[in-house]
Amino acid sequence: MRSYRLLRPNPDQGDAMDSLQTEKKRFSRHDVACLLTGSTALTELTLDSAKVIVSYMQAKRIKPTGVIIQEGFTNTAFMAVLLQGEAVVENELARRSDSMVITTLGSGALIGELGLIDGQPRSATVRAVTEVDMAVLEREALTRMMNEQPTVACQLLARVLADVSQRLRATNKKMLSMHRVNRSMQSEMGALYANDSKLSEAS
Repeated sequence: MRSYRLLRPNPDQGDAMDSLQTEKKRFSRHDVACLLTGSTALTELTLDSAKVIVSYMQAKRIKPTGVIIQEGFTNTAFMAVLLQGEAVVENELARRSDSMVITTLGSGALIGELGLIDGQPRSATVRAVTEVDMAVLEREALTRMMNEQPTVACQLLARVLADVSQRLRATNKKMLSMHRVNRSMQSEMGALYANDSKLSEAS
């Protein structure tokens, strides 16, 4: 995984000229901030706050099939927003060499935000399908932000927690729906078994 510094040109060139750059592509701080506040990332975060956050991020490029986050690992304390390319989220299947794809991610997707905060083992693997450019915020940079820009850091953490809460509620709804389907199927199977028993007795 290669990392590249945040370029800071002459201030007279303007805020929009600040950029994150990999060996092949340059992304303006404004464009990265727009992705960070987009529908697939941290909605309701202000653009000005997002620009501050981006100033603490690094650009990284991942080759196709490269692992961005490894399930079970705790030494990847960062979150990232995908700038370009495609990645998949996978769950490793116990004692098997293959894995199950959970979802596909594209430009604007946010990954790893919970691990940035709690430092717990990663719950899934994220793997690059194509060449992926991403902007990364590491925990060390977050700590600096909390000291230098506490208001923005608090806004970021609040949005991350709100996003996690929304996903948890969505998961709970899915689990409730699956529970209802399961109960309905059990009821149907019970009725079929009862009818089958009656037919057997009649014969």
